[in-house]
Amino acid sequence: MIRCRDCGTSQYEGTLYCSECGRNLLQDSKQVTDVLPFSEFAHKPPPPPLSELALDSAPKAKSITFVIPSSRHRHTITLTKQIQIGRAFEDTTTNLDLTEDNGTELGVSRLHAILHGSNKGLIIMDLGSTNGTFLNNHHLPANKPYPIQSGDELRFGELLVHVFF
Repeated sequence: MIRCRDCGTSQYEGTLYCSECGRNLLQDSKQVTDVLPFSEFAHKPPPPPLSELALDSAPKAKSITFVIPSSRHRHTITLTKQIQIGRAFEDTTTNLDLTEDNGTELGVSRLHAILHGSNKGLIIMDLGSTNGTFLNNHHLPANKPYPIQSGDELRFGELLVHVFF
């Protein structure tokens, strides 16, 4: 049982409002709801951009898998130098074409971003897209390289993409 601070009546555990005086019994508690998983991304700044020295090409090819939850598509592309991300590419073996994943409706630019292999790992760079590129819910400034990890969430405009390598 808990006790109301205004009128002193006993209330059942988990009661939101006092049945006698109507006081909000949760207003003095420090945490009303549980923390959602991955919510730590909302409070952390994005990682710092890499310097130009980190843009040296990676020595070997790497297989990158892009998973688009909204369309249930999975695209696997071998990264040799860089992968262009956008819409309406003729060559989809080296570019990620998001046209069939509702890219146009969700704000993906024709040439939205690039994924580049470097000596520091994989990096993503927004190419001045209209609706922006987001890494784990952090808006990335245009033309700055940012490191990514396997399992990161990328958002191109409003299109969510998970990347694995």
